[in-house]
Amino acid sequence: MDLRQLEYFLRVAQRCNISLAAVELNITQPTLTKSIKLLEDELGVKLFERLPRGVALTDVGLRLLRHAEAVHVQVRDASQEIASLRSGTFGTVTIGAGPAWLRRNLPLAVAEVMKQHPGIQLRVEGGFDEALFRALRDGELDFVVAELPSPEDRRDVEVTPLTSDNLGVVCRAGHPLARRRRLSMRDLLTYPWVMPPRTTRAHRRFDALFVAHDLPPPTSCLETGSLAFLINVLLHSDALTFTVSKTLVTREGKDLVMLDAPDLTVRREAGIVIRRGGWLSPAAQHVADALKAICAAEPEN
Repeated sequence: MDLRQLEYFLRVAQRCNISLAAVELNITQPTLTKSIKLLEDELGVKLFERLPRGVALTDVGLRLLRHAEAVHVQVRDASQEIASLRSGTFGTVTIGAGPAWLRRNLPLAVAEVMKQHPGIQLRVEGGFDEALFRALRDGELDFVVAELPSPEDRRDVEVTPLTSDNLGVVCRAGHPLARRRRLSMRDLLTYPWVMPPRTTRAHRRFDALFVAHDLPPPTSCLETGSLAFLINVLLHSDALTFTVSKTLVTREGKDLVMLDAPDLTVRREAGIVIRRGGWLSPAAQHVADALKAICAAEPEN
């Protein structure tokens, strides 16, 4: 097995079509078919099932795909690191950021780095945790700032905690429940809920808290990937959401409050997540260092 074979295998697995993969690789279809057959012979297994239209990975092929993707990312990291050392340039940094980070700390860090290094090139992609971590593992992002993955999900990533805050029930300041104390979960079931996507860790944790108390989780009347949109709905309704306390200190969230609902208040850690053994370009390291300094200077929440 060599790197070229793995790259060919990876492209076919991604496209599920040998003809299309051959065109993208700029090789002939017989050459690609022969390479895949040689790889299958070397491993002694069948990697693809041939279909009337295209191909599909076998169970063994799916396992090899996970390794091939990791090798592809590592090779790209190595190439970028060597190119950076050879040219002496900063390189480009691509950062994935959770909604709260897009509004606090990360803009300050980016502004500071741009001031210190005017020629730096940056790209910031917003999103929620699972989508960001998937893009990180695929090599599309240099690092992510978001809620830290659970310990069992850190096999292929390294984390640097930067902040901790609370996840809890949030609503507009004039909400009928805003002045009440020690609210129970049942007190909250009569109000509509607007939530981040169901795939996010916050939403899954929210559902798990209700299940742990033998209650069905509320059905969301709205799910959105836009925190700005979600906040605006809260400000103009009696809806509730489950989000981080740092949302309340953003410009958009200044008229929101976190309810006193102990059973739905949990602590969470957030920070920087990188691929295990991955390489950070000098540009990425500058942004990470600026983030660490800014978060260290913040008062505890």
